[in-house]
Amino acid sequence: MCKKCSFLVAFLLFFKFNYSQEHVLLDTINNEVFKNEIEQFYLVQSKKTEAIISQLENYKVKEEMKEIFANKKANFLQDLKNRKYLYHKEISPVIEKIFDDIKAKNPNENFNEIKIILALGEEINAYNYGEGIVAINLPLIINVNDELELSFIICHEIAHQKLNHVFSSIQSQSQKGNSSEMIEKAKELKKVKYNRSGLAKNEVKNFVYGARRFSREKEQQADSLGFVYFRNTNPKFVLKSVEALANLKYVDKDKDSLTSKDYHEIFENSKVVFQEEWIETEDFQDYYYQTNTGIWNIDSLRTHPDIDLRVKYLKNTFKIDESQIYEFNKLNYISLKSKSKYDEIVMLFYLKEYGKSLYKTMILLKDDKENPILKKMMYDNLFMISEYKSQYKLNQCLETESPYNSKSYNAFLSFIRNLRKATLSQIISIYEY
Repeated sequence: MCKKCSFLVAFLLFFKFNYSQEHVLLDTINNEVFKNEIEQFYLVQSKKTEAIISQLENYKVKEEMKEIFANKKANFLQDLKNRKYLYHKEISPVIEKIFDDIKAKNPNENFNEIKIILALGEEINAYNYGEGIVAINLPLIINVNDELELSFIICHEIAHQKLNHVFSSIQSQSQKGNSSEMIEKAKELKKVKYNRSGLAKNEVKNFVYGARRFSREKEQQADSLGFVYFRNTNPKFVLKSVEALANLKYVDKDKDSLTSKDYHEIFENSKVVFQEEWIETEDFQDYYYQTNTGIWNIDSLRTHPDIDLRVKYLKNTFKIDESQIYEFNKLNYISLKSKSKYDEIVMLFYLKEYGKSLYKTMILLKDDKENPILKKMMYDNLFMISEYKSQYKLNQCLETESPYNSKSYNAFLSFIRNLRKATLSQIISIYEY
């Protein structure tokens, strides 16, 4: 890695810039204190879980759960050390205020054994990790419409924790995996000479399907209890609960895009002559793929059951009046969302998602061509992509075209892959600092 890129990883987290007011990118000023606090909290909660597991009667289930939770604990502590979880000077206080309001308006509930923390993850997601940890991925902050939608999502994840869904789901899977039925099927599988992997995959699919049906029940429970917390906290804005869910249907859709005109304008003052064939993509209109969703994330917005069913369930169960609409000031949150887009491109760089970081940087650059941060990110992302390309490892930092991507993103992927080394070097030189 070049010295400049090393400098970025080490110090860009502290870089300040002005575009409407001062903003600190992925500020980690309090991170050592934050890390120690969260680590101690998690270790205390883990001991409680270990004590519960030690009381289980089924030896095989107990041993399996010990191993699962030991790995889970090690992964969390390593992620905390690697700054996947952090304190942000502007975003974290917003999350804390929302949680404080929830606690104040639900005085009969004990939320002292729950921590809500910001996470660096590229998915638009929030999740209950278990052991009292609820994590909010940075992109979710950008993609909810306001604090009220974020509040309902936090209420939903808190409900998962209060209902102990992570522990009970892992326990259920362990019990099923050690059941006489599954053990017999495993024995039968060992006798098969051919297509063993195919048969095993079917058994896993059958098992996952059962787990998913169970998960749907848990999601309904979390929606219900989460709604109660949210209604107590924001009695005038109960409609925002279903709006928050409905919004999840569209969070993956591009809010902005890159057009041919944008590429021309980005390079108009350089020696690079943009060529239209660079962004020509494969025609995916005749492709039909079954969506391959994640299956082992116990609690994730990305794998929750059908949104329409959840919205309908809440409306019917709690008789939500859709005519009661109250105005509220969300200008501060809109400003936070706007600034957090800059945090996102730095986050993606930090996660070595150089292609995604560059794509989002170029979108922001359209309307802010002289922004020093964006120019810096253009250089650093392009440099790292060039390094990976020269080592024939481009697929490690740049996705391939896919029918699941937007046309704009596929065109961008085509653009990067079509650039010759000399042209890429020319573009990099434009942004060198």
